[in-house]
Amino acid sequence: MSEEILIVDDNADIRNIINELIIDAGYKTRLAANYNQALAEIDKKLPDVAILDVKLDKGDNDGIELLSHIKSKNKDIPVIIISGHANIEMAVKSLQHGAFEFIEKPFDQERLLNFVKRAVENFNLKKQNKEYESKLFSSYELIGKSKNIVNIIDQINKISVTESRVFISGPSGSGKELIARKIHKASLRNKDPFIVLNGALLDINKYELELFGEEKENGSISYGALEKANKGTLLIDQVSEIPLDIQSKILRVLTDQKFFVSNYSNNVCI
Repeated sequence: MSEEILIVDDNADIRNIINELIIDAGYKTRLAANYNQALAEIDKKLPDVAILDVKLDKGDNDGIELLSHIKSKNKDIPVIIISGHANIEMAVKSLQHGAFEFIEKPFDQERLLNFVKRAVENFNLKKQNKEYESKLFSSYELIGKSKNIVNIIDQINKISVTESRVFISGPSGSGKELIARKIHKASLRNKDPFIVLNGALLDINKYELELFGEEKENGSISYGALEKANKGTLLIDQVSEIPLDIQSKILRVLTDQKFFVSNYSNNVCI
């Protein structure tokens, strides 16, 4: 594995325990024993995942300050906060600042390792999505000067500034996905994922798993399409192929995503 984990803790014993645990799992590590060392490591090179103790040598919220510093550089980097003086207020504060997980000392090593594995998976997924989106968005453009094309471009500009769900319709090959991508690119969500889900390909026995994901008994998580598209855009192609009861569930949970559906059988415009 090439992923690099930054471990920050002022307790040498805990720092070394975490370091050995992470190395044994196949990851690379960097270590810091205090606030200034951690700041130097972060500014030198951002890690793929950071494990931060809340209280170091500078103050009671060193870890929160380092968390905010990392997020200011790259909001996608998962940060796991650990603390030996944990309380609900501290846990809530760290999550509000963008922490991926919060864990108390003394911690279960297997639980911490599961958090790290999930964080690495989450980071790689976001990085991969951005690479795909960059290639797709730079490869396809809406070309034309006809009255119809100008009208479509005007509608895209109007829709992209709203939080409305959008229904896109047209025959196969007419450019429904391209329209959805153009709306996403022009929206405030353009820095977050664009996920495509084909309703016709959903396994009737596994569609809830594909949509909503699953948290397994060992703590690992299989992310569904809705979680992958969190804060971004989800395009559900051929939505009419999804059972009606599942369609109703989707509508109930879509509170933080822009939602596109496309259907070949209806003659409805954007």
